[in-house]
Amino acid sequence: MNRARNNLLVLTVASLITACGSEMPATPETNLLVDGIRATANGEQITADCEAALSEAKAEFAALEAQTGEATVELVFGQYERVGDALTGIGDVWHLRSVHPNADVRDAANKCSEEQSDFFSQIGLSRPYYDRIAAIDTSSLNDVERYMVEESLAGFRRSGVDKDEATRQQIRDLQNEITAIGNEFDKNIREDVRSVQVEASELKGLPQDYIDAHPADDSGLVTITTDYPDLYPVMTYAKSDDLRKALRLKARSRGYPANKELLEKLIQKRHELAGVLGFESYAALSMDSQMIGSPVNAQDFLNSIGDALDTPVQDELAIMLARLQEDQPDAESVEVWQSAYIQNLLRLEDYALDSQEVRTYFQYDRVRDGIFKLTEDLFGVEIEPWDTPTWHEDVETFQIKENGELLGRFYMDNHPRPAKYQHAAHWTLRTGIKDKQIPMSGLAQNFPKGLMEHSQVETFLHEFGHLLHNMFASTQKWSPVAGMSMERDFVEAPSQMLEEWIWDYDTLSQFAINEQGETIPRELVEKMVRARYFGRATGTATQIYYANLSLNFYNRDPESFDLDELMKELEARYAAYPHLPGTHFYANFGHLNGYSSNYYTYQWSLAIATDLFSRFEEAGLRNTEVANDYRRKVLQAAGSKPASDFVADFLGREFSTDAYIKSLQDDG
Repeated sequence: MNRARNNLLVLTVASLITACGSEMPATPETNLLVDGIRATANGEQITADCEAALSEAKAEFAALEAQTGEATVELVFGQYERVGDALTGIGDVWHLRSVHPNADVRDAANKCSEEQSDFFSQIGLSRPYYDRIAAIDTSSLNDVERYMVEESLAGFRRSGVDKDEATRQQIRDLQNEITAIGNEFDKNIREDVRSVQVEASELKGLPQDYIDAHPADDSGLVTITTDYPDLYPVMTYAKSDDLRKALRLKARSRGYPANKELLEKLIQKRHELAGVLGFESYAALSMDSQMIGSPVNAQDFLNSIGDALDTPVQDELAIMLARLQEDQPDAESVEVWQSAYIQNLLRLEDYALDSQEVRTYFQYDRVRDGIFKLTEDLFGVEIEPWDTPTWHEDVETFQIKENGELLGRFYMDNHPRPAKYQHAAHWTLRTGIKDKQIPMSGLAQNFPKGLMEHSQVETFLHEFGHLLHNMFASTQKWSPVAGMSMERDFVEAPSQMLEEWIWDYDTLSQFAINEQGETIPRELVEKMVRARYFGRATGTATQIYYANLSLNFYNRDPESFDLDELMKELEARYAAYPHLPGTHFYANFGHLNGYSSNYYTYQWSLAIATDLFSRFEEAGLRNTEVANDYRRKVLQAAGSKPASDFVADFLGREFSTDAYIKSLQDDG
């Protein structure tokens, strides 16, 4: 998942944050902003920095609003860049609030992010700024500048800049409330780690290194948490049905009941905001600037995938139920806590694929180095360590160079700990701007320090794909069209396409090496590929359920439904598995804040990724000519034009969802 606060529009919260990073003085050699974030700052320092930076930024913005005379791109957007420059010292707060081990730092960073959001709301509602952009004569502008101006004006109108002063204040107040509620919702998910305690005998079936890492306490009980490195192996390998069920109950109950009330407020405030802005729903507002265009289009797209999945899902469920009934003759359906375990058994028995054997070839350090090597081979760059302070000893830091020239830098916080962000995500710490500042990224993931599941390797490469997008999309002069500032429902496509390399033997053989120094056998990779698509139909159905949950919570009047009842209705209609009583998934589904109605983005982007990958399939996954064409036409395009245009530039034709939908109906 990409957590970059990016959007094409200069007026949004997103666009200004990605023009910012952290406190980085220019180096005399390059005049580029290159230094790292404030990893060692305490809460008081962050608060003081925030106050100073916002004060300077507000002064620069006041100067922009006070401009008179001829309006040009250089004068108007040039002054806007100074607003972003003033905030370079505090752009890291969006990341630090999610990863820093010190609660005071997290709280200060969170408060600063809310204050920034309020400032960005003011920018988006500034009639003087809008009028200055509207006064720019676009007839002599180049295509990128014209696009930037036109989209900026459209975004301003979408934000309510044409409303009266009282209405603009109402919009600002609502946006501040939405930010505060969303922050609390995310915090509850992040900090509500639950656990079960079981006898050591309940760990039967789990890998030995997992058992060794979970010793019994003085009372003879083993504690297993809902953190991903604990959760996923249990769901996949534990023979105890009771353990899997108990842990799934805990995992799907995080954030509840507090987050039910918060989510109700969040949905209500967003619906109110949409109404003030002239939209019938928040989904309509949030999709108005996206590739998909509208909630109707999103629902049609999701339905097209759901229809394609009908038969494949039933076929998979029948196979899984038959296998479950060998152990539980009375079973009438496969439950959600049984799915990963049964699928793993079937891969072992029907495909002769032993997932525990597979994981012995994926040790964290080698996986990391292998992903780096793949990047270097495809794009002709070098990745090397970067010596800079960090907020925790587990954080790794690197920089990317090309022909000796520094392209970008990044942080990787890849192992779990208390109060840290619990999923996997990329943050844009700073967007690269041509001849001005290099890009900087932060990854927050939760992998074991030892052996990894193959699915975790895939997740690693996915998030690293976002990082590479940020590293390469630094070719634009203006921050509103730099970095990942294109439509948000495109940004997952490059990452999802890159996942394909994790199924390629030539790629895996570079780093998939076991403790004995043996490279993963080609035969084992072939088994992995043959077994790859078993479970895809039910897995995709789960994603369609999530997307419909996201869409339908935000496409109607919130007074017309109850969260639990609508969740159960959608789960029964779209999900592959029955509802697990006692769980409240919406309370720990963080995308309901960050993506709001737009979780369809993952399936939409996957359809685009499937189309993009077709060129690599034809030319070869290690073809550097295609890779560089992809880098130049897609990644480096940044937000300089509509995503559909640069996808067509790379493909030589318009993008289509047909290939992805067809693939779901194939056996793979």
